[in-house]
Amino acid sequence: MSSIKTTFVGAVAALGSSAALLVGGVAPVASADPAPPLPIDGLQAPGLSAVQSIGPAIQQAAADPTNAASTLMAAAAVFAGDAAVPSDSRNVATAVNQFVAHVPAPGAVPGAEAHLPAGVNPAHAVGPVPEAAQAVPAPEAAPEAAPAAAAVPAPAPAPDAAPAFGSDAPPTQDFMYPSISNGCLADGGNVLATAISVAGPAQIPAPGPAAGQTAYVFTAVGTPAPAAEQKLPLNVTWVNLTTGKSGSATLKPRPDINANGPTTLTAVVDTGSGSIISTIFGQVTTTEKQCQFMPTIGSTVVP
Repeated sequence: MSSIKTTFVGAVAALGSSAALLVGGVAPVASADPAPPLPIDGLQAPGLSAVQSIGPAIQQAAADPTNAASTLMAAAAVFAGDAAVPSDSRNVATAVNQFVAHVPAPGAVPGAEAHLPAGVNPAHAVGPVPEAAQAVPAPEAAPEAAPAAAAVPAPAPAPDAAPAFGSDAPPTQDFMYPSISNGCLADGGNVLATAISVAGPAQIPAPGPAAGQTAYVFTAVGTPAPAAEQKLPLNVTWVNLTTGKSGSATLKPRPDINANGPTTLTAVVDTGSGSIISTIFGQVTTTEKQCQFMPTIGSTVVP
């Protein structure tokens, strides 16, 4: 709000000085000020109000992991049960509630086995892809077609089919919504950032999370390379809902990951196996700007 006020006052002052010069018979010299940052709207940042409120609740839960589930469910209930809030915020709250109110599979040992929330199809969700899902069957030889027969295109895969990942491409677990930074580009434009997690063991992102670790990757889409020095941190706070373990880490650039842009920050964290809920928040320094990013929330299952 203060930047908008400053811009408005500066515009009024400039208008007054220009009028004075015109009255005096001297034409003003044109000067181009940087464009003010574009406003963030609901289309760019769906569910923002819920994420902004539940993100700090995750930090609070990490400081008191024994009460993490009740803390997060109480924060999510504020939005999930309020018909007056935007539907996107209710969706975020409902997703958080469903993940926190997880029900272990029959026979699962808390702290020893990761599990998905009830009702989530593991084929479409998270964790390492089973070998059966990774194997791509060789296409069968097609029968010879008559010379006059037209080629029939192969049917498109079903939209909800589980993807087949190669040995060097582990499945990623997307955060619920992208993050956004107001005025992060040199021309004042806003920037969306994707946040993903990768459960170990996996080879990428470098250096690769080991078993019981989670890798976080935050990419500011459309930005130039990261600055060599990150002036202020971009942090991830996480809570392992299965074991009660929690912690925080700072994401940093790596010279072997998008060194020329877009700015990408990563961290590999010893979360342990279990159902992990996380929030990423803070600032990113590109070679052009210092950018404040809104919090985003993610859920990860680590085997």
